[in-house]
Amino acid sequence: MAGRVASATALALSAGSCMAFVAPSAQDTTQQVSLRASASAKPAQPSMGSGAWGVAGTAAAMSVLGLASRRSSGKAVARQVVGVCLPLTEKFDPLGLGTEAKMERYTQVEIKHGRVAMIAVLGYIMPEVFRFPGCEEFKHGLGAFETIPLEGWVQLVALVGAHEVLVKPRAGGLGSSDFGLGTELLDGIDDEELERKLTVERNNGRLAMVAIMGLMVQDGMFGEPPLTYMSKNGWWGEPVQWYVQHINNCQSFTGAVVDNAAVCALPRRTGRTTLRATKLSEGPFIETETYPKEMEMSASVPFLRYPQVLKGWVGEEKGFDPLGVTDALPVYWVREAELKHGRVCMLATVGWIATDLGFRFPGDKFQAVANAYEAHDKMVEAGYMLPFLGAIGTVELYSGWLLYQGWLKEVNRDAGDFFVGKNFLPKEPEKEKDMRLKELENGRLAMFAFSGIVTQAAMMPGKVWPFF
Repeated sequence: MAGRVASATALALSAGSCMAFVAPSAQDTTQQVSLRASASAKPAQPSMGSGAWGVAGTAAAMSVLGLASRRSSGKAVARQVVGVCLPLTEKFDPLGLGTEAKMERYTQVEIKHGRVAMIAVLGYIMPEVFRFPGCEEFKHGLGAFETIPLEGWVQLVALVGAHEVLVKPRAGGLGSSDFGLGTELLDGIDDEELERKLTVERNNGRLAMVAIMGLMVQDGMFGEPPLTYMSKNGWWGEPVQWYVQHINNCQSFTGAVVDNAAVCALPRRTGRTTLRATKLSEGPFIETETYPKEMEMSASVPFLRYPQVLKGWVGEEKGFDPLGVTDALPVYWVREAELKHGRVCMLATVGWIATDLGFRFPGDKFQAVANAYEAHDKMVEAGYMLPFLGAIGTVELYSGWLLYQGWLKEVNRDAGDFFVGKNFLPKEPEKEKDMRLKELENGRLAMFAFSGIVTQAAMMPGKVWPFF
C-alpha cells in the first residue's frame, strides 16, 4: 500500500508543473515590455512567493526548476498578459465583470486562491505517506473537520490570520502578490522567460482549484480521501453495483425478466434512494401502476415498458414516456401542460408566419415592425407588452384555479378544458377522441415548428419566413 501511495504522490507532484499548462512561446517581433519593477515603472502583474506559506513557495519552485530547461532565445518578443495562453489570446471576461481597476484585485484573488488550492492538494496527498508527530491518529481530507481538536483549530486560524495581517508585499517587487519567497529563482532571466514562469504558476493554481474541488467531492461521496480509497479498491474503485444500486432493478429466479417469483428493488415515493423489495404480482410498481405476468411494452419505444398510468387518456396507444415523467407527476398535470404549450405554439407559429408575410394591425407602431423577430423588442419600446402581460397573467390565474379544482375533482373538468369550444367536438365518442388526438398532435408539431422558426430567424438576421 505504501509503495502504491508513494507512486501516486510522486505522479501528483510531477503533474503540478505539467507542460500542458505552460504558455507557448510568443511570436517574434520588435516590441518588448519589461515585467520587472524599476524606479520609473509601476510593478506589473503579481507573481511568486507566499510569505509564511512555505509549502506554496516550494511548489512554485518545483514548477520553475522542472521547467528550467526551456530557456528563452533572447530575441525581442511581443509581450502577452501573464496568465493568458492559448486557446485564449486576451483576458477571459465574457460577462464583462472586470474593469481595469477591478482586474488587479481579481488577479490578486486568483493567485491567492491558486496557492491555497495547491497547498490543499498537497494536504490531501502527503498524509498518505507522512504525519507530523502526535497527529498519527488524525483523519485527513474532509475527515479532518471531525478529528482536529479545538487547540489545533486555534493554531491554524492564528497562523492564517497572522499571515493575512503581518505579511506584506515586497517593496519594489513584481506586484501585490510578491511576498519575496522564491524570487531568487527569477534572477538573471529575461522577460520572456519571466512571463512564462509567472504563467506556469497561475495555470498550476487554476489546475489545483479544479483538483481540490474534485478531491473534496470524491471524499464526500465515498467517505474517505481519494488516495486512501484507491489504495483499498484499486484505480477503478468498487464494482459497478455501487453506481447502479439505486436504479430500479428486476430479476427473476428463473431467468425471465418478470414473473411471479421476481423481486424488484424499488425506490419509495417518500424517498427516492430508499430501496424496498416487493413482488410485482402482489403490489404496485410505482404509485398506482400494476403489471401482469407478461409485461406490456411501449408501442413507440418497444424496448421500454408501457406506462400503465396512460390508460384511458387520449394518445394512450403510443405509450410514449421514455423519461418516466408520469412516474413522478400526475398525468392530469402533465396533459394540462402539454395542451397549453401546444396551443400557445400553434398560435405563435401562425402569428410569426403572418407577421413575416406582411400582415400588421393598423397603426404606425405596428407598421414599423420589420419582421416577427423584431416584434417583441418593438412592442416593449411601444409599451404594449405590460398590459399584454397583465392580460395573460389574469388568464393564467383563472386556468391555475381550474386546474386545481379539476385535479381535486371539485368540478367536472378534463385536463386542458377551459369550457370554450367544446360544442364543436363531434358527439360520437370515437370521433371526439380522434379530434382530441388531432389537437394534441398538432400542438406537439407546433412546439417543434416554433422552436425551429425562432432558431432559424436568430441564425439568419434580416431573413423572414420561409428563410429562402
